[in-house]
Amino acid sequence: MIIEIEVGVIAVAVVVLVGFGVPILIQIKKTAEESACFLKNLNNEIPILLKEATGILHNLNEATGDLRQGTEKAKLLGEAIGEIGETVNQVHGAIRTGASSLWLNANGLLAGVRAAVGVLARGARHDHPDGGQGSDR
Repeated sequence: MIIEIEVGVIAVAVVVLVGFGVPILIQIKKTAEESACFLKNLNNEIPILLKEATGILHNLNEATGDLRQGTEKAKLLGEAIGEIGETVNQVHGAIRTGASSLWLNANGLLAGVRAAVGVLARGARHDHPDGGQGSDR
């Protein structure tokens, strides 16, 4: 009788094991099929993604090159503007020097004209006895 009970317990255990094992095996099979489908899709998508990533890197390299060229041009522009500033300062200095010299020359000429007018005016005020104009001496 003990053997019959043991066989009965083993039979019940096998039935329970099969009852729980079959759904688990079915779920494992579905999971394996879904994994295979996922890997198949991934194998199809990876080359497309790599191609797009390569295109993006190419565009980024071109943009970097354009940026580098723009930076060089901006540097040259900055240097040119600096040289223009130096030239403006030199011209400004030359104009100041020339204007100062011109001012001194104009003042000298004006002083000479005033002196001449003064001498002529004094000479016109003093008449000589013979009826002509003369100087103070």
